[in-house]
Amino acid sequence: MKNRTDFGLNRRTFLSTSGLGLLGASMSGVLCNVPSKEESEQTANTFQKDGWKAIMESAKKYPKLDAHNHVWSGSNAAQVDESCEALGITKAACSIPGGKKVAEIRANNDIIIQAMKSHPKRIMGQCYINPLFKKEALDEIDRCVDNGMVMLGELYDAVKISDPMYYPIVERCIRHKIPLMLHGVTTLGNWRPGYLPTNPPNSSVPEDFVEIANRYPEAMIICGHIGGGGNWEYMCRILRKAPTLFLDTSGSVSDEGMIDMAVKYLGADRLLFATDMNYETGVGKIIWADLSEADRKKIFFENFNNLLRKAGNHAS
Repeated sequence: MKNRTDFGLNRRTFLSTSGLGLLGASMSGVLCNVPSKEESEQTANTFQKDGWKAIMESAKKYPKLDAHNHVWSGSNAAQVDESCEALGITKAACSIPGGKKVAEIRANNDIIIQAMKSHPKRIMGQCYINPLFKKEALDEIDRCVDNGMVMLGELYDAVKISDPMYYPIVERCIRHKIPLMLHGVTTLGNWRPGYLPTNPPNSSVPEDFVEIANRYPEAMIICGHIGGGGNWEYMCRILRKAPTLFLDTSGSVSDEGMIDMAVKYLGADRLLFATDMNYETGVGKIIWADLSEADRKKIFFENFNNLLRKAGNHAS
């Protein structure tokens, strides 16, 4: 391992303070060498004091930029701010993905603009658009950028990102020098014939990202959430075919080896730290990955900051 921090935790300590200790209370006649209640409480106190405290302190020492987060209403912007503060997340790029009509999309973007104003030191805006409304989408990108938004995101499944309808959207992002982040899927039915899709048929799979990135190598295109569910190993193998693509590390799935494989296939320079509102696991999967200190700092902060720098939106 390169630089994985040792917090004094091991399998035996974990078991004696969690599942095994609980089982021992009801199965003391079945299991041998089960810690006593006093021993378990003592170990649990040590675990809490020396383990979690060390983890939190280690996590907070790294500046972080969250490339994928959400504010679902004006009222929970304060909760985003609080969660980021607890884990040392300097700023979070937030969106409200969705809206069936142009007016709904605009209203959702207005909520993000208000969240940016109410929490200017924490929340960065991601503009949501639907490429089915071409003129309105382009106008909305311009409006959102004029109001201080730093990128597009999280765009969804109205059309695949490789569809020609996305060409003018990507070209407008290139003009504004801003990134574009779109929801990526790798569930079996969406990329292998003969299986029932579990996401809408227009969801973008890794091949779609590769196609658009190779068409527009100057664009800053981000595939959303390696941990969003599905075959993240397949995602890593395919995305390496487009060297200008970026992948964010968010999602509720945090399998062991996920970040390590992404680094192996894509390189640390192409990974962007993100939570998608899964704050603890989002930070934890980077802390516990087998990374050098230099790579951990790149993923947590520097890579995304360098993308934002192109339009002057970087964090100081």
